[in-house]
Amino acid sequence: MNIHPDIRPEKQQNVLQLRCAPLEVVRIGFVGLGVRAKRAVERMIHIDGTEITAICDLVEENIADAQAIITTNGKPAADTFCSAEGWEKVCTHDNVDVVYICTDWLSHAHIALHALNNGKHVAMEVPAAMSVEDCWKLVDTAERTRRHCIMLENCCYDEFELTLLHMVQKGILGEIIHAEGSYLHDLRKRISSNDEGGRRWSNWQVDFMNSHNGNPYPTHGLGPVALAMNIHRGDRMKSIVSLSSKRVGEQGNNTLTGTMNSSIIRTEQERTILVQHCISLPHPYSRSFLLSGTKGFAQKYPIPLMALDPEGDYAIIGDKLQQMLKEHIHPFVKKYKAYGEKLCGRRWIDYVMDSRLIYCLRNGLPLDMDVYDAAEWSCLVELTERSAAAGGKAVEIPDFTRGDWNKLKCTSFAE
Repeated sequence: MNIHPDIRPEKQQNVLQLRCAPLEVVRIGFVGLGVRAKRAVERMIHIDGTEITAICDLVEENIADAQAIITTNGKPAADTFCSAEGWEKVCTHDNVDVVYICTDWLSHAHIALHALNNGKHVAMEVPAAMSVEDCWKLVDTAERTRRHCIMLENCCYDEFELTLLHMVQKGILGEIIHAEGSYLHDLRKRISSNDEGGRRWSNWQVDFMNSHNGNPYPTHGLGPVALAMNIHRGDRMKSIVSLSSKRVGEQGNNTLTGTMNSSIIRTEQERTILVQHCISLPHPYSRSFLLSGTKGFAQKYPIPLMALDPEGDYAIIGDKLQQMLKEHIHPFVKKYKAYGEKLCGRRWIDYVMDSRLIYCLRNGLPLDMDVYDAAEWSCLVELTERSAAAGGKAVEIPDFTRGDWNKLKCTSFAE
């Protein structure tokens, strides 16, 4: 496929702010029932207006676990599929409105395309796709079928990120000129054991990262800052320069070789974004989340702080910062956090994410994130590797909206 298909197919329109018919009850089919998916099953059965109607996995124990979660909570048993073709049956199931995809990275786009082509909405784990070509396929198919296709980037729903987004939308930080987002997380022990919470499948993460040398997982860091900078809502990512460090450590089964990837994105409006990724070297957990604007500055890691005009060189921290954040708390946090913490503990942001998905589908509203977000953020998997392989040469980022990046007059994550 041409990676710059600038002309939209005839009679095909964009899906910016797509609205679909409201669903009184959202019927969900799960593809993949590993660690994260079983948590999602638990969340969904506690959200009003949902029914889990179909589940599938290649491991019978995973299906049994998920079915037990459903039935012990007094919900009707879901149809189950345990075969190599099970995902296809979920995608064509008459009693499914949304296919919720929790499989390995390389299969996300393939399953999503089949679901969209069968009239289903799609919600999938990150990244949405691992190649630019598959990103384009997702965009084209979502536009042609007029179905929702959302990538489930939970970090966009964390409290600090949501509150800062709210403050940006109020103009408190002015125009965001530079932003930083990362995924720096020492996962050597967890991934090498392949045993986080009882995994029962191959260690596909290690296999992919040991054979690729860019940023294989860009969306946790990029997503929240892209929303704050209104990417494809008034600006777009135009080019990227990426470099990867040398690899250290032995390469083999369940062994990660250490490498740091750093990338700089330049936007159409000449703003910049730094994105980094490393999960195989010692480092305290960080997603960076830094916003530098014409009226103020904010960061989340290593400690939360802000600086605002007219005292732009003075750090606001501690109780004063917490009071300021409380004054500008995002409505989603006020609405969903308390019950989300009760149900999911520290993973309450996943509950907010799923609750918003269901709320929008039941009310016929545009989703918080669209297929263009999924494509823009996920395409960095290939583009960072391509740039790094060329010694940091600038690589063009496709305009997946085909020129419509400046047409939206609304901000993201509106209530």
